[in-house]
Amino acid sequence: MNYAEICIIKRDGKREDFSISKIKNAIGKAFHASGIDNEDKLIAEITMRVISNFVSPTISVEEIQDLVEKELMKVRPEVAKKYIIYREWRNTERDRKTQMKHIMDGIVAIDKNDVNLSNANMSSHTPAGQMMTFASEVTKDYTYKYLLPKKYAEAHQLGDIHIHDLDYYPTKTTTCIQYDLDDLFERGFRTKNGSIRTPQSIQSYATLATIIFQTNQNEQHGGQAIPAFDFFMAEGVRKTFRKHLKTLTEFYIEVEGKEPGTEALKKIEEKAYAMTRKDTHQAMEGFIHNLNTMHSRGGNQVVFSSINYGTDTSPEGRMVIEELLKATIEGLGTRGEVPVFPIQIFKVKDGVSYSEEDYKKAMENFEAALEGKMEFQAPNFDLFLKACRTTAKALFPNFMFLDTPYNKNEKWDIKDPKRYRYELATMGCRTRVYENIAGEKSSLGRGNLSFTTMNMPRLAIEARIKAESLEESGKKEAIERKAKEIFIESVHALSELIAEQLYARYQYQRTALARQFPFMMGNDVWKGGGKLSPNDQVGDVLRQGTLGIGFIGGHNAMMALYGEGHAHSQKAWDTLFEAVTEMNKVADEYKQKYQLNFSVLATPAEGLSGRFTRMDRRKYGIIPGVTDNDYYVNSFHVDVKEPITITEKIKREAPFHAITRGGHITYVELDGEAQKNVKAIAKIVKVMHDEGIGYGSINHPVDTCQACGYKGVIYDKCPVCQSENIMRMRRITGYLTGDLSTWNSAKRAEERDRVKHG
Repeated sequence: MNYAEICIIKRDGKREDFSISKIKNAIGKAFHASGIDNEDKLIAEITMRVISNFVSPTISVEEIQDLVEKELMKVRPEVAKKYIIYREWRNTERDRKTQMKHIMDGIVAIDKNDVNLSNANMSSHTPAGQMMTFASEVTKDYTYKYLLPKKYAEAHQLGDIHIHDLDYYPTKTTTCIQYDLDDLFERGFRTKNGSIRTPQSIQSYATLATIIFQTNQNEQHGGQAIPAFDFFMAEGVRKTFRKHLKTLTEFYIEVEGKEPGTEALKKIEEKAYAMTRKDTHQAMEGFIHNLNTMHSRGGNQVVFSSINYGTDTSPEGRMVIEELLKATIEGLGTRGEVPVFPIQIFKVKDGVSYSEEDYKKAMENFEAALEGKMEFQAPNFDLFLKACRTTAKALFPNFMFLDTPYNKNEKWDIKDPKRYRYELATMGCRTRVYENIAGEKSSLGRGNLSFTTMNMPRLAIEARIKAESLEESGKKEAIERKAKEIFIESVHALSELIAEQLYARYQYQRTALARQFPFMMGNDVWKGGGKLSPNDQVGDVLRQGTLGIGFIGGHNAMMALYGEGHAHSQKAWDTLFEAVTEMNKVADEYKQKYQLNFSVLATPAEGLSGRFTRMDRRKYGIIPGVTDNDYYVNSFHVDVKEPITITEKIKREAPFHAITRGGHITYVELDGEAQKNVKAIAKIVKVMHDEGIGYGSINHPVDTCQACGYKGVIYDKCPVCQSENIMRMRRITGYLTGDLSTWNSAKRAEERDRVKHG
């Protein structure tokens, strides 16, 4: 064949003259990428073998690349692998150019697709929501092209890893924070338009808390949390009571012309107390209503807010939580809609908010216990019962267990009025910030810097494929042993890649100037930031934060290796536990290497649960139990479709909490109306407590008829008015999202598949 007559058909259909040098250069780049140089002769031979396979005077670029792969595999498989990866990367890059217009067109048309539904907290169809989505997609593209080192961009776009919040990457901001409100209230703080002085009433305390949430939300891309809501609000209650006491006493003296006697003083105190409780209730109502209506970002987004509480035993702190729980049950608006925010977390602490003796006593006559007709040893055990009742009605609070060994702090002392400093608090979605290589072990004034998630099912799929090709005996046990060995090695290697990527992002984040975060750094919200001048780089101040090595699809990975999930297969459970332990080895290694807070995160995947699955189904086809659904199961969770008891699910997942210290959650799914069985909620929380769960939640249907306001488990139509306009409140990744219609396709599919745990 005369090579001068060969015509190349490009991907866009255009034709060009054949060039031997282009093939030779492509093969040479693959050799160089593999660390092999000075092989010009071999490269020339491979080039000629490729050309010798031409059978027609016209040939496409794709056909030539197929021939290059085939010839490289014969002589240098390791080079072929680099060529294949590079080819796939280039295809992905080309696809993005055409996809971008399709994405933009979908935003303009407000299509109900997974781009527009990527954030269930955002109204993407509004003008501001559209602008947010436009900006997000364009900024991600900018990040891929100009900011991310190529190997990390490649790994993300090919679906090996997922770098979260890439649209915020250029801003250098961090993910989330836990507020030290006591410090902020005591000193006062400054917003863009003025200074705020120390509040003097519970209404002001609650209102300023929402302002802090709203202001700081615009300086980070994740959630915001208050780690000790009861402790921080208690002083506001004290001030309110004193104010009422003073006003009523002065009024009495003015009317009676004398100081009040013992009886009069007692009545004044009772009246002041009643007025304080009323003010506190209204403050909590306002707090909840504000956090569900105050838009903090474009797209009608409210703050991703969380509050932790349950261990302040003072009368004032207890009053705050009593009224907060009442306001939560009452709900929003005239029909009492279940509030989406704040995510509420009740701290279960032995001797403070829980005890075995109190639990046994309460179970003997639960209705009397719930109605406050019993005395308990633990001063806040009654609040624990009220928290269970609120969960049964409104899905919150979730429960955190402070006496689980890895959640304890040796500095905690019941006599310390600020003991909350040594109590773990969490972001409602699950992010855990506690251990600290750079300072005090505490949640206050700290947050997550960034996190990245590995595609664990893909590692397992490829390990199984490789094991089947290497294991000559063909025996099932031998193949599984080899696959497990390859899988664990791959988990280790990919964890290292993620750790290095997180470090690269941290190095970029630390170059931000303090003035980019005027509220967070200027008010010392992020501890250490207050010492910086506006034009100082944030630098080492960020060392207090955490870096999360995340994972998704543990169940699907085990299905790929063994054809069995870890719910009932001990072999699968042991392998998954070993894999996550391997991730911890890498986290510990990098913690020491860079003196940063690396940890393993049980990723709260929303859009990601579908992204990885779609990519792997395209790459490997439909694999039963692995790629045959629209989603991967979250982190170490038992498959949502798995028939398993409540107790067994908790027992299977609890050990993973100890090795996912970047954050975790275990939930159980109930059928029926939980509000009619508060006792069952308390029993489940006890099992979580006894089995070593760090953070747990209880899901159950919460349906509201939009036509008549009826609440209960509603199937197709409202049983009262027959309306089909039903709001179906469900939990998605640890926080609520309102109606199911705001969820993306993968999460809707997951919710449909969730079995109820008996």
